[in-house]
Amino acid sequence: MNKWSKAVQYPAIFLLAVLSALNYAIFIFPNSFAPAGVDGICTMIQDIAGFSMGYLSLLVNVPLLIAAFIWLDREFTLKTAVYVVSFSAATILLRGIDLSAFVYHSESGTSIVLAPIAAGAIRGVLYAFTIRLNGSSGGTDIVAALVKKRKPYLELMNVIFIINMGVALSAYFVYGFKPEPVICSIIYSFITSATGNHLRAAEHEMVRFEVITPEAEQLCMRIFDELRRTATIVDARGAYSGEDEKMIVCVIERKKVPELEAMVKGMRNTVYFKSVVL
Repeated sequence: MNKWSKAVQYPAIFLLAVLSALNYAIFIFPNSFAPAGVDGICTMIQDIAGFSMGYLSLLVNVPLLIAAFIWLDREFTLKTAVYVVSFSAATILLRGIDLSAFVYHSESGTSIVLAPIAAGAIRGVLYAFTIRLNGSSGGTDIVAALVKKRKPYLELMNVIFIINMGVALSAYFVYGFKPEPVICSIIYSFITSATGNHLRAAEHEMVRFEVITPEAEQLCMRIFDELRRTATIVDARGAYSGEDEKMIVCVIERKKVPELEAMVKGMRNTVYFKSVVL
């Protein structure tokens, strides 16, 4: 990864953290439910004591960041620290800003379920981008990363979801022994996990190309030089014409499909087929 893209990553994480704080201010805080995880605990304490969860989140995350610095990747820890500090600062500052024109809150309570759905979907998208940048939002993300280091076969989002379920149940006792906050927390966690997993899976989805071309060797060299992928040349014969052909078989990441298609479309007497590799 070049220096410019690395330099952009930290401002990007800062922006993701600020957007996450806005997500809390618009959808979560006004509807009195805990988004589970460490920030969920901090949110419940804020609702009980009135102490800003921005300060609480920062306080809880400091020892977790120290643990991450010792046992996890240093770049991951630094980016997580940027996210945690930015999120806490934005959450604190947003408490002093009038966001009433943007806040979602159902006065009758009949549409309260839309709040965790919207918040969870937004959180899932932001989280997927944060993970893609080799960072995290701290809290249970760090705990899950520590667990994943010892159990690498576990899916990170699923580990977080399991942890969040235990935390969400405590919302029943905090919000007046009502089931609605618990249900909202579970919906939020489920939507977050589902959205994040879907986006991360799509990013790593592979596509198989089968290309019939008289310029097989040249195309293979371009695939290797420009896409950093290998390919296989297979002898083939046309069923109708009976002519001998060369077919290239190549598997690439979905994000590189436009580049390969541009290569193929610039070649004469060439046809190609593509299919998703599950």
